[in-house]
Amino acid sequence: MNLAALDDNLARHASHLHHATPGMRLLAEGDVLVCDSGLPDDTFNIVAAARFSTDNRIAETVALLRATGRPFTWWVGPSSTPADLSDRLLAAGLPVAERELAMWCPTGPRPATDREVRVVATPAELADWASVVAANWSPPSPTVLEFFARTAAGSLAADSPARYLIGYADGRPVAAAELFYGAGVAGFYNVCTLAPHRRRGWATELVSFGLGLAATDGYDTAILQAAETAISVYAHLGFEPCGDVVEHAVRPGHRD
Repeated sequence: MNLAALDDNLARHASHLHHATPGMRLLAEGDVLVCDSGLPDDTFNIVAAARFSTDNRIAETVALLRATGRPFTWWVGPSSTPADLSDRLLAAGLPVAERELAMWCPTGPRPATDREVRVVATPAELADWASVVAANWSPPSPTVLEFFARTAAGSLAADSPARYLIGYADGRPVAAAELFYGAGVAGFYNVCTLAPHRRRGWATELVSFGLGLAATDGYDTAILQAAETAISVYAHLGFEPCGDVVEHAVRPGHRD
């Protein structure tokens, strides 16, 4: 598994809608990618793919982030440099918000079922998809709904590298996942199920569907970041560990 591809897929996923959406921008590119959605939510304000060669780049980047007055999440992946970047971010006052296992799997078809799973194709379906993702927060996140309403044109564009997968039960949206093509791999993000429908195989269903779709679209490798509670689900589908992804919180305006 090419670990740089995992980090680069994440970075492209984090930034692809910012390019063409008014009010959103990329603050830095090159040895680090900084995506600023303009929204007060670190779900969409992301730092990724840091490959620093000098110590002062951490302080410079943190200063850039805090000057916006908005929270960010700094993702440190398996190919981030320096190799001890996570420790250095901790020393700079950026606490660990989450730690997940990076995993990969060959793509290919999986057994079909009679559940209703499809690729989002209309604004109404995208709104359904966003409502499932927003429900990951309690109460549901209004920022998620706002972000995908503002980026709907880019999300549904014919040349978009993203595929939004949605599952319906009795005509209602109950599960969601995003499949993103970039850096030569297919990345899964935002795999989630509404609380009343969890532990019923929806994550397996959507990821299985995505693995088949990615193979059809010419991608032979899939990657994702798994929370501890989901590792066994993905392992059952053939995913194997390939490193860690650590998220650091960057709070605006002060040292943590």
